[in-house]
Amino acid sequence: MAEYTDITGDIKAKLEEISGIGMVYDYERQVVDLGAFIGLFKSPTGKILGWEITRAQVTEKWLTAKYYACNRMVVRGYMGLQDASQSSVAFQQLVNAVRAKFRNAQPADPGATWNYQDGDNPSNSPVQVPVINDRMFGVVLCHYVEIHIAVQEGIVV
Repeated sequence: MAEYTDITGDIKAKLEEISGIGMVYDYERQVVDLGAFIGLFKSPTGKILGWEITRAQVTEKWLTAKYYACNRMVVRGYMGLQDASQSSVAFQQLVNAVRAKFRNAQPADPGATWNYQDGDNPSNSPVQVPVINDRMFGVVLCHYVEIHIAVQEGIVV
């Protein structure tokens, strides 16, 4: 069985390969103060752009004498809204780059016991984007996205 950090680390590494992706955290940031939260996603120039990775769900099933777990990973993205520079276009382009990166992705470790695949619905792409909108974080208006990445893991018992 794969370690949770193997999967989140692989997702983080793939995200960091995307040009202009910003800050990437392989865990969900837990900060009570919204100002501090936004500070975690600021570049040295003050631009807000960042991503965090977590797992939202795991389903298991028995198939052909083996258990399989389908992990629903969630990548949340934040970008400070700047209408004059058409930040919404730049944000949508980053969303498309993430989708493309994981559509046919393979784990970096060739011996991995998991793959980017929707084990619950194999005809689906492993990457889905159920939420794209704008949200206030404290006093900062940001573009926001939730990108769901399915990871199917073979479990040896």
